[in-house]
Amino acid sequence: MSDTTQAAATPRTIPWDCADWQAAAAVEDAEDARVSVILESLATNRGKTLYCGVDQSDTFSKAETWQAGRDRNERDDTVYYGENGRFRGFLAAQEGYLTDGESGVTGISRARIFEFPEEKRKRRWVTRTKRLAVPQSSERRARTIAPTELTATASTRAAAQRVHRRQYWQQHLGSMHAIRDAAQRDGYWQELAETEALAYCEAEGYTRAVRVETSPRPADFVDAIDNQLDDGWDYENLQETSNLQWEGRAYQYVLWSATCEKDVRRRR
Repeated sequence: MSDTTQAAATPRTIPWDCADWQAAAAVEDAEDARVSVILESLATNRGKTLYCGVDQSDTFSKAETWQAGRDRNERDDTVYYGENGRFRGFLAAQEGYLTDGESGVTGISRARIFEFPEEKRKRRWVTRTKRLAVPQSSERRARTIAPTELTATASTRAAAQRVHRRQYWQQHLGSMHAIRDAAQRDGYWQELAETEALAYCEAEGYTRAVRVETSPRPADFVDAIDNQLDDGWDYENLQETSNLQWEGRAYQYVLWSATCEKDVRRRR
């Protein structure tokens, strides 16, 4: 005999103590007092009523208990609401026991046909994903910037900006930089934005950044006076330190948006 079969055949310990069990009182003015007593007893505690009232003390017969409760069924919304509880129908095995096999399921051991108290539900941990939407903002930039400030000789701020853009493009980025390679630049900005988004999310207490999207990539450098307001270009610490001498640096950037996520464990 397998362990499973042996475990199934082992009678379960009946938890009911019938020493002080007694039938419930009938509802006042009940049409049938005997039926009312049975239903009230079932509603008060169905399992103990079947075990103590029917099997042990013969307070009720199997036949009359079945007859009183057979038309009560939770699935048909015919629940009996008693004075101290509810009766929601018989288990299939209980039906077989009460009808001597004419209804329900037979072949179930006596120790398993009674309804036992519901075990206290164990609270378990469930994982939920908490999200934070981070929209595009001028304060959140993914940028690449020259490591040191440079000096430009120019008569106006606009002219100084143009000189610094040229220095940035030619000296800092170099001819092989990903920004200057058409095949690499979009991937470069996306990767840079994802790095910035992750750092932002982690600072806010989240563990990952997803759905990172960028604004249009910056325009390439054009050494022309009318190329002053291209999106994606900006300047850091640009100031005139002496006559016609401007210190600072130009840089390129994209704005990004993302969703920060983290897993939160909660008891259910």
